[in-house]
Amino acid sequence: MGKGYETEEPVKRTALALMFGLCLLVVSRSEAASLTGTVSFDEKPVEGVVVYLESVQPHLSSPRREPVVIEQRNLTFSPGVIPVVRGTTVKFVNGDNVHHGIFSPSLGVEKFNLGTYGHGEQRLMKFDTPGEIVILCNIHLEMEARVLVLKDPYFAVTTADGRYLVQDIPPGAYLLRVWRKHGQALAEPLELSLADDLVLDLRLEQ
Repeated sequence: MGKGYETEEPVKRTALALMFGLCLLVVSRSEAASLTGTVSFDEKPVEGVVVYLESVQPHLSSPRREPVVIEQRNLTFSPGVIPVVRGTTVKFVNGDNVHHGIFSPSLGVEKFNLGTYGHGEQRLMKFDTPGEIVILCNIHLEMEARVLVLKDPYFAVTTADGRYLVQDIPPGAYLLRVWRKHGQALAEPLELSLADDLVLDLRLEQ
């Protein structure tokens, strides 16, 4: 690897094989660009994969002003995977007619326990440390969610058909990463030059 791709048309489709993803993406156009495409494994679309860009230059990103909501309904977390920029507050809302006890055992990141609360009640948790947070319920052991806390707000979660869309990417150099539940590995760096909006189909290798 190490080969560069440059867009020659307003939108160019490029296929890229990643082992859970890492490549250098350089946005060279004067205004914000977009990155879209699909994520697949064994020629099948993959849902719930987070495609995100991490700025090479250090800077502070503003968190969302409004809390992001994770609802507990039918003994599941919805959504089950959610990326947020660091400093964002997540609101856990109980939509079930039973109690839930939300906590995280994630050592070294954001270990917490929000206690037990009933139908219609909610709990708030602010996430300041980048990393992967496992969310569990100490009453219903089958419930599990993941919060991916990121340094930059350029991310998307793949839909059921494997599609993603990252918008409003300002000029700069970024690491393009792909997160998948149960682990993230790194591939050999690949440089991409993004002069216009780019369609990039990602194939996970394991």
